[in-house]
Amino acid sequence: MKNSQLKIASTRQKGRKSKYDDSFKRMVARQYLSTGRSLSEVANQFGVEKIDVSNWKKRFGPELCDEPIVPTMTEQEAKEVATLQKQIEALKKQLEYEQMRNFAWETMADLAKEELGIDIIKNYGAKQPKE
Repeated sequence: MKNSQLKIASTRQKGRKSKYDDSFKRMVARQYLSTGRSLSEVANQFGVEKIDVSNWKKRFGPELCDEPIVPTMTEQEAKEVATLQKQIEALKKQLEYEQMRNFAWETMADLAKEELGIDIIKNYGAKQPKE
């Protein structure tokens, strides 16, 4: 918004010199909560006091938090997210493969013990026989 539009949006209600319109208050609180900018920066942008921004954040924050916030990403960030998602999928496939491989190894060890009487799983805590 341009400064002239901000001044129009922040027109005070008739009969109340120190109060702003609720829609303006929500807009300021939303700006503060969604941008991560400081109270001073947002207050300066809209030409209001820091305490007003803080009060409006407390008053309208809970209802604004229920609104879905659509994050804006740069093109570079979007590429990084896509790359990370591909890496996650590759890691999921690798994990699934390793889980199947582990299951197969455990099955082989169990069969070797049952059918051949060979215990191929080493018990690290067990004492070794003396020779």
